[in-house]
Amino acid sequence: MNSNEKKDYAGPEATRRTFLQWIGTGTVLTLAQAAACAGPPHLHGRPLSDTGKDSGTDADAVTDADAARDATDAGSTDYPFTPGSTSDATIFQRWPERTVDPQELERILQDWRLTVDGLVGTPRVFRFDELVDLSRLNQVMDFHCVEGWSILDVPWNGLHLSTLWDLVHPTAEATHVTFHTIGGTYNESLPLPIATEPHTLLAYGIAGSTIPLKHGFPLRLVVPRLLAYKSPKYVERIELTNGPVQGFWVQRGYSYDGPVPESRLREGKY
Repeated sequence: MNSNEKKDYAGPEATRRTFLQWIGTGTVLTLAQAAACAGPPHLHGRPLSDTGKDSGTDADAVTDADAARDATDAGSTDYPFTPGSTSDATIFQRWPERTVDPQELERILQDWRLTVDGLVGTPRVFRFDELVDLSRLNQVMDFHCVEGWSILDVPWNGLHLSTLWDLVHPTAEATHVTFHTIGGTYNESLPLPIATEPHTLLAYGIAGSTIPLKHGFPLRLVVPRLLAYKSPKYVERIELTNGPVQGFWVQRGYSYDGPVPESRLREGKY
């Protein structure tokens, strides 16, 4: 980075200004409003050390009054947290960070675009604000790590991959999807039917705010019924292919399929 580039990102306030310009002022408002209509907040996902058993009492502990209050606390013009910060977002306070390829927020703001190509009729490149303007999917799903811990009731904001397919037109030869991440260290692959399941999504937000940097900003894949290593962070390219690709952990002996054990799955949360 040369001296002029350093001046562009002189400090936290400069980065925040750049970020707000990058997503567009309308996006701040839109994502905050999304939190208010994303459903009752168990919206502040609850972590636990997963034992394979579900506690129905814990799962339903949030009252309707709490839900209404929590869903509107963020306001219509404020971010609950700055990108990369978790100080005001209770959902992240006990969410372990598992990152093999740490990223720089400034570099993302400078360079990031999402490319969708491969076996498609119309390759496309999207800015962040363009993705947010597409049809939004808000869903409350559980998130399970291969290590045995889970985060319950995560209120994801994002889009279904079929929304992108309508724009890029996959060819008949496409059978799999490879998700390339920033820097290319951590890539993952899914069969096309898994990638287009109803609850698989490209997430750009949680509870109406952008995902913190260490959890995948600006874009991550979320496949609720697969273990978290199949949901790569920092996605910058989606490539449709005619065969599977071995991802970072699959190359190191993990299962390509990566299913969450049935004992850990809660009805309606995958």
